[in-house]
Parts: sequence; structure tokens; C-alpha cells
Amino acid sequence: RLIHHIKKSGEVLPQPTLEEEVVATPLDLLSRGEHPAGGRGGHGRGLDTNQSRLRFEISSDDGFSCHGDSLEDAWSQVLEKVQDVRAACRMPQLSYAGVSGRALSGLENRSVVYLLEQLYGAVHCHQRYTFRFHKYDLQQADAEVAINESGSARSEAFSTRKPFDMFNFLKSVYRTRPGDEERDKEEEMSLKSSRRATSLSLPMAMRFRKLKTFAKEAVDVYRSKIHGRGLFCKRNIDAGEMVIEYAGEVIRASLTDKREKYYEGKGIGCYMFRIDDDEVVDATMHGSAARFINHSCEPNCFSKVILVEGKKHIVIFAMRPIKRGEELTYDYKFPIEEVKIPCSCGSRRCRKYLN
Repeated sequence: RLIHHIKKSGEVLPQPTLEEEVVATPLDLLSRGEHPAGGRGGHGRGLDTNQSRLRFEISSDDGFSCHGDSLEDAWSQVLEKVQDVRAACRMPQLSYAGVSGRALSGLENRSVVYLLEQLYGAVHCHQRYTFRFHKYDLQQADAEVAINESGSARSEAFSTRKPFDMFNFLKSVYRTRPGDEERDKEEEMSLKSSRRATSLSLPMAMRFRKLKTFAKEAVDVYRSKIHGRGLFCKRNIDAGEMVIEYAGEVIRASLTDKREKYYEGKGIGCYMFRIDDDEVVDATMHGSAARFINHSCEPNCFSKVILVEGKKHIVIFAMRPIKRGEELTYDYKFPIEEVKIPCSCGSRRCRKYLN
């Protein structure tokens, strides 16, 4: 067990009103193997008896203890005892020529140095020590901590650093989106596409009835570069194929402004799609994954209102063949307004603004 403590020349403790300058810090001394008074190793030559200094003590559970003014001094006593015991047992002597006090103390171990550089006050050792694993901001370390208005940081109410988003889990980096690594299955998928219930060879009503089941196998929401999250296809989709329905709560068009203000007050994003002049689909609280489809000035999908059993439905169709892992986008077609909304689709034909 290695212990280091402060050695005093006299028995009288210093007065609390006096300030004492530290010539060398412990981290610097341990790393460089120097003595507090400027010597390197040795047995305390040239020490100032009136100055406080580090004193190292090595002890074990069986009662052995030794101390010295430096690591080399303390460990040399241990090595001498080892040689004496080996001589008493008529064992050959060992050579410790290449062993230093730093190595015996573990100060040349990368893991130990990594932990020592994290100790409280280690930032003040920058004058004579070069940090190997950590970089500290010296200006921030020297700056005085501002007084908290409420007296303590624990007495303040918690305020989140990010705005509230109930769909934030969909942007997780651990949700890996599908790639195109399954090249060998593309031919098989293309053969099956003609037999899907959403293919072009079937009537519109029949395709729509099977859309809900096939949409879960075809698309899903993952992290997107356009707007945080987006809709991606999990299999190859043919041109003109029915992809997904923009489902939600059908409300009157006169309620859109009221609901939009309500959602903004709650800090919730608004997802609405207009069917016609009288009805709007509100997918903010109840809807399908189609509400996360992003805008693009060069889209690969288009929306269409179809009539099935006397009811209007908004369905997203593929404008061209879409490969597995590609993001689905369509043109929002916002009306031109003075207050512009920037576009982040990143396409070659980007109009820079959504409206």
C-alpha cells in the first residue's frame, strides 16, 4: 500500500491566515520522478527543512513499513529488505538496475496515468506536466464560478436542453435503416412484385384493402438527413405501386387553424394533409407512418386522393422504381407566401424554399 503525506519540520501547525506557495504539484513529481525540492531521487540532499514537502510511505498488512522523501528512496528500502531476506535464505541476489520507483508505483502504467490525470486539481499541474490523455481548458479552470441566483443548482427547477418531441425515439442512431446489401434477393423480389396485392394489375379497391398489411412490410421510419426522421422503404418498390395511406383523423377544414395553435402551445409538431376544400386529415396524434414522409424538390413519390366504398383516402404512390434503403419523398406543394420556409432536401433541383 503506497501512501504519500505532508511532512513538517516542526510540531507547530501553520496558521490558517498564512498562504504557502506550492513549488511542485504531486502529479508533476510522481510523473517526472523528481524530488519536491528539485532533486531527482536521492536521499534528501539539499532539502529545505522549513518548507512543506511530500513524504512517501510504503506499508503492508504484515506490519512492514518504510518511508522516504522520494519514491526512489522509499522503494530502495523495500528492495534492500528483499535482498536481505534472500541472502538469509541463501538465495541468489536479484538485479534491480532497470527498475525505478515510478514503475514500482505503477506510474508508468497507462491506465494509472489516465486515472491520475482526472483527479481533482490535476488541471493546475499544466505548468510542469504535459497531459497525455486529457486536455483541460485553462481559462475555464481559472475562471470564478458564478453565484447561483437561487443559492444552489439543486434548488432550481429542471429545464430540458432539447425541445419536447414525442417522436424523438425514431431519430435514434441505433435504429439502423435497411441497406442494399441483399443484392441476391433483388431478382426474387422483382418476380414477386407482379404478384403483390398492391401491383398495377389489380383494381384500385382491391389494392387498397391489402395496403395496410403490405405497407408494414414495405416502409418504416428511420433517421433522416432531411428533417431528423423520414420514411424509408424496406424492399424494392415498382413505379406506380401503392406504397402507404396517409391515415389519420378526418376533420373539417375550419378546425385546422384552431388545432394548429393548440399543438404549437403544447410544443407538438403538426401533421395535416388536405383532402379537399372541406376535409383535412389530422395525423398528429393518430396516424400512420406516412406522416413522416419528407418534402423533396425532386421527389420519388406522389400523393393521390382515391374513392373507396364512398370514402376518400389519401394514398402515396411510387413515381419511379425505388430501391431498398432509399428514402421516400414527395412534393408538399405549399402555396407561395412572404414568410419563407427553408428547404433542406439537398436535391440538385432544390428550390431553396418550400413555399
